[in-house]
Amino acid sequence: MREKIGSFDAFAETVAKLAQGGCLLVGGEKGNPMTIGWGTVGIIWGKPVFVVAVRPSRYTFGLMEALGEFTVNVPPDGFKKEVASIGSESGRTVDKVAKHKLTLAKSRDVKVPWIEQCPIHYECRVIHKGNVINADLDREIVAKSYPNGDFHRLYFGEILGVYRDK
Repeated sequence: MREKIGSFDAFAETVAKLAQGGCLLVGGEKGNPMTIGWGTVGIIWGKPVFVVAVRPSRYTFGLMEALGEFTVNVPPDGFKKEVASIGSESGRTVDKVAKHKLTLAKSRDVKVPWIEQCPIHYECRVIHKGNVINADLDREIVAKSYPNGDFHRLYFGEILGVYRDK
């Protein structure tokens, strides 16, 4: 059973997982997971927000554009291999939920499901999106993170609920 916690009560664990292999972003009503290593939680426009970055080339991009909702799932310790594998596969060709024996559950606040194997999850509704613009970005970051010019779109998701295993 999950309990609802404050929007920032899992901040430390979330940021630590982002830095240590990533979290799992889920888009679409059927639930396609994608590994993310970039994201942040904070206050924007007076709202609790989770900002995630998705490249237009990713399958999840279309799911995010179509529905405007997502979940971010914080994996447990010992799940690093699965997170890495999910990050190397495309939902266009692989059913990652079936392949990795993930269990999806109905969210309370959005239409996108969450992953039961992950002890913490965020339910978010997109309130703004914007493209990373080459001309406005530090040259060192462009060289390191965008050698192929595949710049991210940033999705600002209002955090409607954060849930943790009891």
